[in-house]
Amino acid sequence: MPVGCGIAVANGQVILWDIVNAIVFFDGQNIYRSAKDAWHIDSDISTYKYTWPCYDVKTLSETLVASSTGRILTQIRFYTGVPDTNQNLFWHVFWLNKIRFLQGQGIEVYKGRINNSGQEKGVDVKIAIDLIRLTYEKQFDIALILSQDRDFEPAIKLAKEIAKDQKRVIEFESHFIVGTGSSSDRGIPGTAWKPIDKIIYDSCYDSNDYRNP
Repeated sequence: MPVGCGIAVANGQVILWDIVNAIVFFDGQNIYRSAKDAWHIDSDISTYKYTWPCYDVKTLSETLVASSTGRILTQIRFYTGVPDTNQNLFWHVFWLNKIRFLQGQGIEVYKGRINNSGQEKGVDVKIAIDLIRLTYEKQFDIALILSQDRDFEPAIKLAKEIAKDQKRVIEFESHFIVGTGSSSDRGIPGTAWKPIDKIIYDSCYDSNDYRNP
């Protein structure tokens, strides 16, 4: 349930609103690949930007949480698969460097693996488990999931049932990239769908270079 009330004064009137705890669950590979599909084909100036995981995790999370009044960002949880050195040394180094940077910002990071076919392993399961565990622990009132993966639907349904037994109401939002090259404009079932456009994405640009010198 909301942890308290926010207070503001506008035109001489006191305005109250509920404060809710928000957690962001960030599917790193999903956002990266969605942005690449959505925008690199129609950009003649910044093509490179959209073929690179150039989003600032902290800034993007803060921006999305702040899009509604009264929400407090309590946790950012970042999940990504990382290839082994013998699969792709370049991306192995890139993601490990980015992960170290995120951890230095206090962001919770889960590092899964990528198999020889290029598919992530362990990431979706870990997000689903954390959604349920943090619901049981009453850690959030609203969860923002940066993904379109429909496989999260059963976990979200179970989380809502747990919250109901706790006499709480929790909410879920699915935030996802939508652009010219997007293959889908649908979010995760059981959530409020919140498309991320190019303006929002570009405003959360990460200029750090995570490659090896």
